[in-house]
Amino acid sequence: MTQAFGEQNRVIAAVIGLFFVFEGLANPILASAFGFDVAAAGHFGSLLDRGAGAAELLRWGALLDLGGYLAFGLVILYIGQRLWQRDPLVVAALTLSGLAAILVGAVGAVLIAIVGPWLILDHGAASLGDREASRLMLDSLGRGVVAGLWGALEFLLLGAWLGGVGWLFRRSWPRFGWLALAGAAGMLATGLRTAVTGRIISEVAGPVDLLIVLGIVAALLAWFAWMVWLAIRLWRAPPAGTG
Repeated sequence: MTQAFGEQNRVIAAVIGLFFVFEGLANPILASAFGFDVAAAGHFGSLLDRGAGAAELLRWGALLDLGGYLAFGLVILYIGQRLWQRDPLVVAALTLSGLAAILVGAVGAVLIAIVGPWLILDHGAASLGDREASRLMLDSLGRGVVAGLWGALEFLLLGAWLGGVGWLFRRSWPRFGWLALAGAAGMLATGLRTAVTGRIISEVAGPVDLLIVLGIVAALLAWFAWMVWLAIRLWRAPPAGTG
């Protein structure tokens, strides 16, 4: 049984590595679709001026992002399995929250991958009036996904999952648990900020907001460090249990 756990742990460590590969490719590709213009990330209508090349970059970047969501979903299921005996009801609720976040994120990625390129490519052959409508639709799609699905709903659900997992880990693995709680704080703060203001992380309104965003970014980096730490521990010393 211990050997079986060890093999499973190494598989999940590899899945975490795959998650970083997917996201490490997706984010630069999506950024290149906007010409690496951070301000344009919240205004998808600007992609219409970039033509078919931007459509392809948007499609492949979003599909790679979808792969990242699916990989992270396996990690959520794994952690739920390993924590199950501690408090089944709480772990079930946390796992449901995490999987709901994955579903929300994946739906957003699919919409960007399919609807976004279609609007961009259709724009060139449309009449002047239809072109304005296409720009409005693309802006609405981008804002709905990036701010609504990804920026608010996904971060709130994923932050709840990560915070609960960190709280369960805090006694048996204190530093790991508190690092997860720091990442969860960043996710929840991001989700609340976007839900209240409608602004995504790249949209900053003044010095105070900049300080808030920098704090959020630091906490989100803690989440990535937590993921790397988890993968290394699982790969090097696969435990027979979660603690």
